[in-house]
Amino acid sequence: MQEDELNLKTDITISDEYYKSLESEAYNINDLPQLISNINDSDPLIKLKGLFGLGSLLLIETKKENPTQIYNDDINIIFNILENYPEEFKIECFKCLECIEYINYKLEKNIKYEPSEKIMKIMLYILDFPEKVKLELLFYNLKYINILLIKENYFDKFGVEKLYNSIKNIFEIKFSNNKKIIEPTLYILLALIKTKNELVTSEKILEIIPSLEIFLDKFQLEAEIKKVILNILYQLTEVNIDTPLPIKRKIMDKIIGLKMLPKLIDNIDKLDITEQKDQLMHLLRTVGNICAMEDGFYTDKILEFNFLDKLKILIQKKYPFETRKESAWIISNIAAGTSQQLIKLYENNFQDILIDIITNEEDNAIKDNCLWALYNYCNINNFEYLENIVEKGIIDIIMKRLNTDTGDILCCSLEALYKILCEGKKKDPAFFNIIETKINEYDILNDLKSLLKNNEEEMLRNKIEIILHNYYGIDDIQKFLDSNNEDNK
Repeated sequence: MQEDELNLKTDITISDEYYKSLESEAYNINDLPQLISNINDSDPLIKLKGLFGLGSLLLIETKKENPTQIYNDDINIIFNILENYPEEFKIECFKCLECIEYINYKLEKNIKYEPSEKIMKIMLYILDFPEKVKLELLFYNLKYINILLIKENYFDKFGVEKLYNSIKNIFEIKFSNNKKIIEPTLYILLALIKTKNELVTSEKILEIIPSLEIFLDKFQLEAEIKKVILNILYQLTEVNIDTPLPIKRKIMDKIIGLKMLPKLIDNIDKLDITEQKDQLMHLLRTVGNICAMEDGFYTDKILEFNFLDKLKILIQKKYPFETRKESAWIISNIAAGTSQQLIKLYENNFQDILIDIITNEEDNAIKDNCLWALYNYCNINNFEYLENIVEKGIIDIIMKRLNTDTGDILCCSLEALYKILCEGKKKDPAFFNIIETKINEYDILNDLKSLLKNNEEEMLRNKIEIILHNYYGIDDIQKFLDSNNEDNK
C-alpha cells in the first residue's frame, strides 16, 4: 500500500492551536447528543471536535468497573471517517473504536462490527511502517488490534506470521524505549502466544525472548509492563501447551541463558502481594512450569537462587489462597525431582511445613499438593532422613487418608506406603517392625478390601495387590475379598 492510499496527506489542515482548544475542554455524558451531531457534520473541524469529545467520554468509561455503554449506534460513521480522513481523524477513530470494543468486552456484550477490508489494510500499513505515522496513531492502532484479538479470532485476517514480524520490528526500531508503544505491543504478543499456534511451537518464538529481558530491565518500575512480560513467560513455559519437548527445552535454556531467572526470583521480595498479585502469580507459575520439567537440571537452576527460602514465606497462612496454592504446587514439583533435590527440601525443614499444612489446612487443593510432596519424600536416598519422616507421622497421614482420598492422590498414598515398607525391610528389620506396628494400629486390611471392592482402576488395584502379596502373603484376592479380616491377620 502506498502512503497516499492511507490518506496521510490531505488539504485539511489541523493547527496545533485547534488541538489545544479541544484538549482544554471537559466533556460529560450530557454532551453526547451534541458530539454525535458534530461527528455527522460536514465541516472537518467540527467533525474532529465531535470525535475527540466522544473519545474522551469513552476513555473515562473504560476506567470504570461498570462502564456505561454510551455509543454503539451507526458505528459505520466512525469506520467511514477512518477510511477517508487524514491521520488526526484516524487517531480519534481508533481511540473511539478501541474504547467501544473494550466496553462491550467488559460488559460481555456480543456486538460485532466488522472492520472493512480497507480499514484492515490501514491497520496493516501502520504495522508495516510504524515509523512513518504519528505516535498516537500507532498507539491506538495497536490498542484496537489487541482488543480485536481478545474479542474475536482475527489472527487469520492479520496473519500470525505478519503480526509476529511486526512485533519484532516495533521491538527493534526506535520504539524500543517507548513504554506507551511497547505495552500494547506486548499484549498483542501475549494474545498471539495464547492461541498456541504453530509459531509458538517452533524455534522462531525464541527470537522474541531477548527483548523480554531487555524490557524487564528498561521498565522495571512499570507494573503493567512487568505483569504482561511475566504472563508471556508463563504462557511460553506452560506445561500443558502442545510444544515439542526440544522446543520447550530451548525456551527454558534461553530464559536461563539470559540470566532472567535470578531477576524473576529476586522480584518476589519486591512484589506487593495485594497490589501486584497478578505479577506474583505469573512469576510463580513460570517458576512452577520450569520445576515441572522432567530434567532435574532446570529445578537445580531455580534452587541456586535461594528460592526455597522464598517458598517458606509464600506458603504461610498470612498469604492469599492463590499464592499458597501455587507455592504448594511448586514444592510438589521440586519433591518429584531428584533425590538430591528432596534432600535439599529436607535440609530446609519442608517436611515439618508440609505435615503442618496437611494437618491444619482446610483447602483441599493446597493440602493435596502438600500430600504429593510429602509422599515423594519416600523416594529420598537417605535412610536416616526417611526414618525421621516416619517418626514425624507420615504413616499416620497415609493411613488416615486411605478412606478419603481418590484417584491419583490415593495411588500416591499407596505407593508411599509400599516404598516405606520396602526400605524398612531392606535397610533395618527393627525399623521395619516399628512400621508394621504402626500400620497394625489401623484396620489396614479392611481399608484395602474396601478399596478393592469399590475401585476398578487397574493401577490402584495393582498397588494394593502388591502390598497384600509382599506383606500379608495374600495371593488369592477373591478369597481375601470373601473372607473376614481376622482370618488374614
